[in-house]
Amino acid sequence: MRRYSAYSLTLQSELPLPELPAGQGAADLVIHFGSVTRRPDTVDDAGHGCWAADGEVCHYFTNVGAFLVRSGHEIIVDPAPGADAGLVRLSILGPALGLALHQRGYLVLHASAASINGKAVAFMGWRGWGKSTLAAVLHSRGHTVIADDVTAVDLGASPATVLPGVPQVRLWPDAVTAIGDAPDELPRLHPDFEKRALRVANGFPSGPAPIARLFALAPGPHTAVERIGSMEAVLELIRHWYCARFGGALFRFGNTAAVHLQQCAALAASVPVRRLSRPRLTWSAETLADLVEADLTG
Repeated sequence: MRRYSAYSLTLQSELPLPELPAGQGAADLVIHFGSVTRRPDTVDDAGHGCWAADGEVCHYFTNVGAFLVRSGHEIIVDPAPGADAGLVRLSILGPALGLALHQRGYLVLHASAASINGKAVAFMGWRGWGKSTLAAVLHSRGHTVIADDVTAVDLGASPATVLPGVPQVRLWPDAVTAIGDAPDELPRLHPDFEKRALRVANGFPSGPAPIARLFALAPGPHTAVERIGSMEAVLELIRHWYCARFGGALFRFGNTAAVHLQQCAALAASVPVRRLSRPRLTWSAETLADLVEADLTG
């Protein structure tokens, strides 16, 4: 069993997780192999499915495996026969870890985050809208990446903080080129995937950063930053909740829906939320980064 660090937790894992830095101390979350016999009733077109019970959530990925998350303290991994080890790790570091963070009480957003002068900014958006690219551009300017795709916000801290996640950014080849790197020099996430893994371990934060801004990426006729009202800000946070990908299964037990709404309202009330719009086809990540830096210092 190896120890790793992610999201300010010490992970004790039976599986090697080379994407993570080493961890120390008592384990907050244990990851191990085991049998998960129950499968979801249905899966989507991509092969994903989910079921939930009191204190348990299972994410299932066809031909990869089942990942049972218990009370934010345990992840049981049941790989499919012949499953690729890289895909198993991606499922652990993405959906399974996102579910564990949710069970531990954090607000988990489908977002990437960076630190500018010690203050966290998070970029929420749908797949392919440039969350990771924007974080990578800020990294190329000397700022610090905090999390990619899975951003955990600790609302119990005062002020609210973003927890340091996995020290890598997943980028399409054109995004790698945009930040001045060569795509062929970066490893693929998987031999069948075009996305590359940009390691950002150098200077990666060891602790949480207070959150100063939330940006919702959206289509628009021009590249611009727009202030939005509190109700619209709450809706943006709800829309970009990471665990929404698991459907309504999480809302069937306890007061999950009420707590989630309270978390989104509390965050929107304490942190400015902006809409960061850009054209669908012709846009510059550098220009977006300029607007983010100006908004944070303005």
